[in-house]
Amino acid sequence: MSLLHEIESLKRRLSRMADRHGNLTHNCVVRISQQLDKKLNEYERIRRESGRG
Repeated sequence: MSLLHEIESLKRRLSRMADRHGNLTHNCVVRISQQLDKKLNEYERIRRESGRG
């Protein structure tokens, strides 16, 4: 699975969980948000590194 696909998938899961639980502080919502942040940081790092090459 590509990194961009993983990011999009996490964004959809985050949205569904936030809708289901009604808030952004529920444990599963926070966990998905942290995973999304990690993937976005990885994506940005790869973009910066590939721009230098």
